[in-house]
Amino acid sequence: MSKLNIKRQLSLLYVSNFMFNISIAGAAWVLLLVSDGYSLVQVGLAETVFHIVSLSAEIPSGMFADIFGRKKSLIVSCIMSMLSAVARGFFTGFPSVLISICFSALSYNFISGSDSALAYDSLLEEGQAEKYDKYISTQTAIYRISNGIATLFAGVAVIMGNRNAHILSLGISAVNMIFLLFLRENKVIKKKAEDSLKKRIVDVYKGSFGFLKGNRKVAGLIFRNALVGGIDVLLLFFLQAKLPMTGIPDWSLGPLLFIMSMGGIAGALAARKVKNISLGKLFFFCISLALIGLVSEFTGVWYLMTIGGFLTAFADDLIQIRSDILLNSMVPAEQRATLISVNSFCFSVLMIIMSPLAGLIFSL
Repeated sequence: MSKLNIKRQLSLLYVSNFMFNISIAGAAWVLLLVSDGYSLVQVGLAETVFHIVSLSAEIPSGMFADIFGRKKSLIVSCIMSMLSAVARGFFTGFPSVLISICFSALSYNFISGSDSALAYDSLLEEGQAEKYDKYISTQTAIYRISNGIATLFAGVAVIMGNRNAHILSLGISAVNMIFLLFLRENKVIKKKAEDSLKKRIVDVYKGSFGFLKGNRKVAGLIFRNALVGGIDVLLLFFLQAKLPMTGIPDWSLGPLLFIMSMGGIAGALAARKVKNISLGKLFFFCISLALIGLVSEFTGVWYLMTIGGFLTAFADDLIQIRSDILLNSMVPAEQRATLISVNSFCFSVLMIIMSPLAGLIFSL
């Protein structure tokens, strides 16, 4: 077996991350729904369905990655993205929207935990685990840039029309699949290949939940990260619909949403500079920024809303990166994807509660 080329491995993950988030249909899904005549309450309902599916599949998908392989999990994620694009692009009516949302949620489920676990354990195998903080901050910046570019062209998605925008997403996912095929699986997964399926499932289940039961610090870390992330996601989603109501020109919506996304890049870069600050202090700083961003939405002033979105994205990525680094350093490699998926599981629980409330509040 040839030696793992860590630079190639990480580069493939960088490219895949970019491809996964560059879809203009995915970035502007709220705008597309609103432009098709759906209400903000329906948008909130769709978001709730997304997180119900995520809640149900998050931990099983993480277990899938730890049992069958992180690479296979990423490939399944790509297939789910393609099915989501087909359901939304080729079928009409709100039921098709919800079906598309379900596949979209599954795509996030199967990538959640799998990509970071693959990266961390690849670096660990090469004795370079200390480089993970640079990797995750770079990945977060790539996410914000690709998502920001997609959002910048949100108006283009509307001009193209729902079907064409999702056909484009389908093509992007197909190209992404090609890159994923060249990834190398982790040794910790390959070692399990000779074990029976039952033993692999039992080992992951007992190892994961036994670890969580005795680690309250991990549970607190996961909850705090999810809270800040929930505020950020909801604020940026609903600002797609609320900013045009301030009287700004149609062409300016994309650039303003792009500026907000750049707050995440600033947060990712700042994460490298605050290694010595306790996560508790960092949480209170980030939640304060997120709440300022939330309040700014009610001013009805476009530049204050934009600044608020920027600050919230900054806070989200800052706390997320520091939490991710600490979490990966604490969990066992054999259950890494499962335990990281618990982070997203907690996020979905909060979002199920927050999404419909946000839909009602932002409708005022």
